[in-house]
Amino acid sequence: MLPAIGDLRSLVIVCTTVERPDGDVSTIVTRPGVIKVRARVRPIRGEMFLDYDAVFETANRPRMPTHEITIRTPPDVKIDLGHWVYHCDRLAETWYKVRTVEDIAGRHRFTVMLCSPDKIRDSRSDPATQELPPTWEVPFVPEVI
Repeated sequence: MLPAIGDLRSLVIVCTTVERPDGDVSTIVTRPGVIKVRARVRPIRGEMFLDYDAVFETANRPRMPTHEITIRTPPDVKIDLGHWVYHCDRLAETWYKVRTVEDIAGRHRFTVMLCSPDKIRDSRSDPATQELPPTWEVPFVPEVI
């Protein structure tokens, strides 16, 4: 079902994953921003966090999607499963991993992404009982003219 324009209230940044080797045997993983768009972010099931990390994911059993994120897709952008969504609302900043992507009605106008949260930084967290993330990555989207 197509969303109404008034439903696209939240500002999200869709990011990709870039891996590049460093001088040693490890790799540096960054998540540069691709597009900044308005979206509808709706929870579809409960989520579980331990401190700032989502829990219960294994290599053979990934987390089930807990949020539905709908965006109006620009014609020159393709969103895949390896992408991330950064959402910042009044109380929390959340990184979501894209689990499934669907083009609504096959018209290349609206995209629905079913996502699961990966990390969260909530201003309501109690530092005595809930550890905050040691580092927090905020994506940057370059303005293209």
